[in-house]
Amino acid sequence: MSKSIRVNNNACKKPREETVTDDHGEDIISNLPENIISHILSLLPAKDALRTSALSKDWEYKWTCIYNIDIDETKRFSRKRKKAREKTAVNFVDRILLFAQIPTIKTFRLKFLYKYSPSRLRAWISTALMRNVENLEINYDHEGVVLPRCLFNCKSLTILKLRLPCTLRVPAGNWFSNLKILYLARVEILNACVSNTPMFDFPVLERFDLDNCKWLEVNFVEIKAPALSKFNVTNHSGLPKGENCRIKISGAKLLKFHLYGHFVENFDLSASSVFSVIVNCRFLAIDLPFVQKDGLSARLLLKRCFSLKHLKLAGSVVEGIVISKQGPPLPEFQMLKQLELLDKCKIGAVLEMLHAMPILETIVFDMCLWDDDKYDEVKSVPSCITCHLSKVQFRGFNGRKAQVHFADFWLTNAVRLKKMLGLYRKRSDESQTEENFWTKLKNAFKDGNFRVDSFIKNMADFERFFG
Repeated sequence: MSKSIRVNNNACKKPREETVTDDHGEDIISNLPENIISHILSLLPAKDALRTSALSKDWEYKWTCIYNIDIDETKRFSRKRKKAREKTAVNFVDRILLFAQIPTIKTFRLKFLYKYSPSRLRAWISTALMRNVENLEINYDHEGVVLPRCLFNCKSLTILKLRLPCTLRVPAGNWFSNLKILYLARVEILNACVSNTPMFDFPVLERFDLDNCKWLEVNFVEIKAPALSKFNVTNHSGLPKGENCRIKISGAKLLKFHLYGHFVENFDLSASSVFSVIVNCRFLAIDLPFVQKDGLSARLLLKRCFSLKHLKLAGSVVEGIVISKQGPPLPEFQMLKQLELLDKCKIGAVLEMLHAMPILETIVFDMCLWDDDKYDEVKSVPSCITCHLSKVQFRGFNGRKAQVHFADFWLTNAVRLKKMLGLYRKRSDESQTEENFWTKLKNAFKDGNFRVDSFIKNMADFERFFG
């Protein structure tokens, strides 16, 4: 007969015990070394590790040896009423931290929906820091939390991810000496140093993400990070009032710098080598002041990126760079081989940019909402098109007349073109100009080194569905 047991004050029937045994009938799992059992339980969510205490008396406290504490309130307490859910969550975290016996916590991850006492959350973080936590991740969407000062001096931390609306009071001196990954979202960074131009030294930092963060009482900051390879900045909110903060990255060998949103800060990458830059700022044509501002900021960003090999820009940023005459002239990107445009852009602005890219080999266009342009007004074609451009790729090409004209411009002028990819032929209502383009395309690539996509078989259905 099955027996009843209680887990978190809920009665349930104890399942029939089915143990994994060897040839001699001995329980294999229970006889494993303690460090192996600890490792297995640490791979489970904390709630599942705790549930193993109901297996038998021998397993009642084995969960206390876990070194990964992963608590996701959205998964564990979704079926309870709000007040009961909050009380259960607090008791659960307290119990985990109180009874855990290991001296080092490798991962401490909290994701909460509801508002709890800020002092309680601070106490949890402090406890994890005292246990020499290596990976600390807090996802909490309520204000009022004050982070403990010992956070900055924690030498065990290698990963820190805070999605938390709080103020980070940065003290003087070196901090996060062993941090490799730093992710901050909705954090206000306040300078607590005497100097108005603080320098942050991250000797081993490899990735730095700023997601809708603000710099308070800081006009300039230098980040020294010789191991930094990825720096991502996201700014969705509107342009703030007041002075922008200038951020200088020194000594880094950046594989990728990615800005999504708009230039709230001004970035100086001149003291670092950069392989790839992505600037994804998109504005409507009516937002001319924003386009000009971001264009000027983009000029300042790119002015000394001599080692750049891959550049990806929104079309509005390209147009802003061209119309922003106040900034420094664009340098010649002597090593740049690939350019991607994330949305539509005037042909004149594209060609203006290409004059600064003498050895460009690949260009990629996102053809969504691309308008017809005045190609007959083009007076000079950049040398990279006639001498080096070997691959043109289109994304979102739908075979409309304006897009065919655009593709024809590149087919006509890029005499060394070897590949043209992403085309789609709309066979209905084709004009003589479009027919001539497809004939020219086949003649130019007799070896078949082009691709006409045919996954949309009925363009009329496509237009009805997508408007």
